[in-house]
Amino acid sequence: MSQRTLTRGRLAEHPAWQRALGSDGLAARLVLPIIVSDAVEERERGEGAGGLERISVTEAVREARAAAVAGLAGLLVFGCADRKDETALIASQRDHVVPRAVRAIKDAAPDLAVATDVCVCAYTAHGQCVLFAGGGADIAGTLARLGEIAVVHAEAGADLLIPSGMLDGTVSAVREALGTEHASVPVAAMAKLESGLYRTHGIVVGKVRVAERAVPLLDPIDGAAARARVERDLAAGADAVVVKPGLVALDLVALFSRSMDRPVIAFHTSDEHAIFALDEDADGPAAEREVVGASRRAGADIVISYGARDIA
Repeated sequence: MSQRTLTRGRLAEHPAWQRALGSDGLAARLVLPIIVSDAVEERERGEGAGGLERISVTEAVREARAAAVAGLAGLLVFGCADRKDETALIASQRDHVVPRAVRAIKDAAPDLAVATDVCVCAYTAHGQCVLFAGGGADIAGTLARLGEIAVVHAEAGADLLIPSGMLDGTVSAVREALGTEHASVPVAAMAKLESGLYRTHGIVVGKVRVAERAVPLLDPIDGAAARARVERDLAAGADAVVVKPGLVALDLVALFSRSMDRPVIAFHTSDEHAIFALDEDADGPAAEREVVGASRRAGADIVISYGARDIA
């Protein structure tokens, strides 16, 4: 690995992301999130989720081919579990729907980048981003499970791992779990703000709603805390910075872009997308294209958007 890679992070020179990071066009900077499930044959809309869908692995392949034709940078794969337990065991199994979808997508569209979500909340009966044991949070057990999930995704062919649960120590645990065998796989730092803009995604992945988060998200008013958290994750080996929600955190996108030598990814949530998708009297794709353009002007190298294919 070259010195530049060690300085800029693995994402900057990863073959699957080089086209995106070297392009001036908007489409090539876009990533489309998809939610895959074994419980649907083709597509199924989540009730009260603003049109957001769960899709089968077969449909994920169709989405991948369409994304490649549209010139998108890639897909971000989320999983919807048909069963949950207290330890998120299913998420770390090699025949789970997410690694199967990753393998199928890479087979169908090998040049398309594939990112995956690495977290336990959608796979547990309690819906928290941490596991529990002995009456309290099991930090060590959670970090071990996240490492196992990351390895399974890397083995399947994932080109970027995004640990989204905001548990301290996750980036280090994931990098350690990947070891030398998967050392080239990029891992992102997550700057995830406390927000009301995550509702529809939670509905579609079947996440159990929680009254109070066991793992707090970042205070949306405290930019210094967000920067400090990201700096810790970069020091632990993160190769990119994901800012979520992307539309309401343009200041953080700009800050990280100016001050950190890693690619910055703005994640526009499904709730942010719904603002444009549900207004039948407005030109949703055109309006959404404007806000994606705002993220790019603020310094986002990549933009994750549920409207990616429509605005490409």
